[in-house]
Formats: sequence, structure tokens, C-alpha cells
Amino acid sequence: MLSRHELIDAFSLECLNQRNATVNCLEQDPFDPKAVWLNAEHIRTMPKEELAQKLLPFAPDADAAKMLQVTPLIQERIKLLRDVATVADFFFVKQLPPYDKALLIPQKGDEAMAIAALERACQVLATAEFTHDGLDAALRAASVEMKMKAGQMFQPIRVAVCGRKEAPPLFETLEVLGRETTLERIGQALEMLRK
Repeated sequence: MLSRHELIDAFSLECLNQRNATVNCLEQDPFDPKAVWLNAEHIRTMPKEELAQKLLPFAPDADAAKMLQVTPLIQERIKLLRDVATVADFFFVKQLPPYDKALLIPQKGDEAMAIAALERACQVLATAEFTHDGLDAALRAASVEMKMKAGQMFQPIRVAVCGRKEAPPLFETLEVLGRETTLERIGQALEMLRK
């Protein structure tokens, strides 16, 4: 992408096209896909501190310190500033909105596997070091110990803490949410599965 000054230097009237510009907007989607792509590229290049400040108005429940922690996790995932409300909403709420308990069941697994994974995760996360490396090592060791694929262990945890399968990287998400919120949400997921 060019800076404003580079655009000014590169501009010349001789290169202008005589035909009208084409904008691909539809009633259902008022944003031109090319403009959305360009906006996403701009968001990816923004300094994290600046982006965090620009995202705050779109996440009314967020505070500046928490948004600064969340921004690096979602910067590659959003195309428009308003996307923070759907990509990172679970970071800023006390209680997750209702979700389908079937999402907690891992691929090629069942409800019993999900319950076992979440119970073991509670035990491990109660004492694990809450850093990316500490969480990674502890949860991977637990999945090996349970003779479970890492993905089968991580999916129920991700859904329990985020309320959906698609979310920022798991260990960074857990680190930002913190031990208390993580364990509380896993406990709520276990209750849901046991009903």
C-alpha cells in the first residue's frame, strides 16, 4: 500500500481514464468488495495501539487495556472496524450468549469425550501457568495423557470459552480471558453437557 505522500507523488492527470469508475455495491452489501479488501489490508498494517483505539467505539463493553490485549489476536481476522463486535465480543462480556451444546462435541467424538476433555482441562488450567507456552504445554500434555488428539481436546475448550468454533488462537485467548473467566466458562459448558 502507498502512503498518502506516495500517492500524491505518483498521481498525474495524464493517466486518468475517461470512463466512469465502477463500484460493485449491492443493496444487501453496501460495501464494494475491493474497498473491503483494501480496508482489511490497511487494518493489518496499522500499529496495534492505534487500531485498538479505533476499535473501542465498536465494542462498547470493552476498556482500553483489554482492547489492547485483544487487538493482536483479531487484527488479521477483521476487514472492517465494526467486525470487532462479532469476532471478539466474547472477550468483553461476563456471560456468553446461549450456544448449541453440540458445538462442544469434538470431531469423531461424542458427549462423553467432550465432558472428559473439559473436566481434565479444568484440572490442568487450575494450576497451569497462564502464558501461551505454559497453556500450550499443559493442555498438549493432558491430551497425550488422555490418548486424545490435540484438536479433540482443544475444540470443547474453545467453544466453552468463546461460544463458537471459529475464534482467535486458543492459548492467546485463554491468556487474555484469564484463569477465573476460563474456568467459570468451562464449568458452565460442563453443566450444559450434563443436562
